[in-house]
Amino acid sequence: MAFELIHKAITSSPSLKLQALCRVAGVSRSGFYYYLKNNENRVKRDLSSLEIIQKFFEKSRKKGGTRTIDMMIRNSGIKPINHKKIQRIKREYGLITKIRRKNPYKSLPTSENAFVPNLLRREFVTPLPNSIYSTDMTFLFYGSGEKAYLSATKDLGTNEIVSYKLMRSPSVSQFTEEFKSLLGTLSPNIRSSLIIHSDQGFQYTHEAFRNLLKEFGVTQSMSRRANCYDNAPIESFFGHFKDLLELKKCKTFEDVKNEVKEVMEYYNNERPQKALNNKAPACYRGFISGHF
Repeated sequence: MAFELIHKAITSSPSLKLQALCRVAGVSRSGFYYYLKNNENRVKRDLSSLEIIQKFFEKSRKKGGTRTIDMMIRNSGIKPINHKKIQRIKREYGLITKIRRKNPYKSLPTSENAFVPNLLRREFVTPLPNSIYSTDMTFLFYGSGEKAYLSATKDLGTNEIVSYKLMRSPSVSQFTEEFKSLLGTLSPNIRSSLIIHSDQGFQYTHEAFRNLLKEFGVTQSMSRRANCYDNAPIESFFGHFKDLLELKKCKTFEDVKNEVKEVMEYYNNERPQKALNNKAPACYRGFISGHF
């Protein structure tokens, strides 16, 4: 610590005398020179690691934290870098990760949900893909205060976003079309054991949506009124997803559409998750597909 302070003092004020500073700090000049040599060697080692860390930081859209960068390096086959070193280098070289924002969209509940029970009761873990989907909607600001609505559905067996739709307004017809397309890709066998869980938003209690699920033989589940923790998996996804988006550069709805598509592909195919054996969701789906 003393050597570091002396180094900073001399760097900022070259006129200061090293001998005097060492005497005040109670350390020797030879010790300081030894510190400088070691520090120089550490900088050289850091530069090698920095190149790797910076590469994956860029690949994570400059949003990857220490844990994400660590997993990405390990998955690449490159020799792992100690996570504490990753953390230090990120801090010292300004590779800053933004803090997550909360999901600002909260749809108004309706009274129709009395017929739909909460089947999950916060039991979100399932080893089986296509057994439980968690769905919700959020909004995204762009341009000069314009708003787009993003509906997304997450498979709780793989954490993969299996369907999403970006809309200019939360239209029930567009919303039901999204789910009609999604459910149409699944076999009757899978649909018969599938649960779709949501909050009490108007789009989920709407007769058109409920009838669609019945038509496809899918079971519906709903959170309790005004309780975001009952649908935590998709809430968590939106938090991570918005961290990755660069909406400030989006001037039009098409810009947002392209940005969402790019980030969604990164999230599903490249962003590793510790809960998925350090794999990205799509990769994890392939990994477990042979087991079921």
